[in-house]
Amino acid sequence: MLKKFVKRLIVMALVLIMVMPNFAFAAEHQNYLSAEKIFTQSELEKLENEIEKKALEPDKGNEFSISPQATGTYPRRKGVILVTKDKLKGIIPTGHAAIVYAYGTVVESLSGGVTTGANDWYQTRTTCYGVTVKGTTVAQDEAAANWCYAQRGKPYNWNYLDPYTRSKFYCSQLVYAAFLDRYGINLDTSDFGIAVHPMELVNTSKTSIIYQK
Repeated sequence: MLKKFVKRLIVMALVLIMVMPNFAFAAEHQNYLSAEKIFTQSELEKLENEIEKKALEPDKGNEFSISPQATGTYPRRKGVILVTKDKLKGIIPTGHAAIVYAYGTVVESLSGGVTTGANDWYQTRTTCYGVTVKGTTVAQDEAAANWCYAQRGKPYNWNYLDPYTRSKFYCSQLVYAAFLDRYGINLDTSDFGIAVHPMELVNTSKTSIIYQK
């Protein structure tokens, strides 16, 4: 009888260990406003209309990279910011952002936290912007990418109204934090209050669009 009781206790303990993280995850979500409530569709459409007025510009040090009808060269340079309007599951449902780390690698924050991914958005995303920060050098952009890379393993930040924490990150917050903390450059346009939407990284006057799909 005692052995059976002990076995039951062990099974119950294992079940609790497996279930408790899910309860904590659900509780965390309930405490925060959803992305849909913060990044409203009407405001997002206004933001996208503003972005459509922006022209493509050459990348740093390459003033001949864009012809009048070109969409720009897909970014491979370390430190270039990538943004898509595509709706992706498990993250901000109205867009996503990342920073180029290497020719074939980006640093991004997904639902599982900060990680690396493939730099293939030109073929895996329906829409894509490549933007570079004004007022930084190529070396500084690379350092910003290194900063993002150093955050790997940190969890996803479901509280979109807290872009100030550095213990966890959502996608656009990660890029925003890199340039703010290192160079004092604030890429947030305040279109959604203190929350930082990926498309704000495109619309801000502090970046230039060097690629568009």
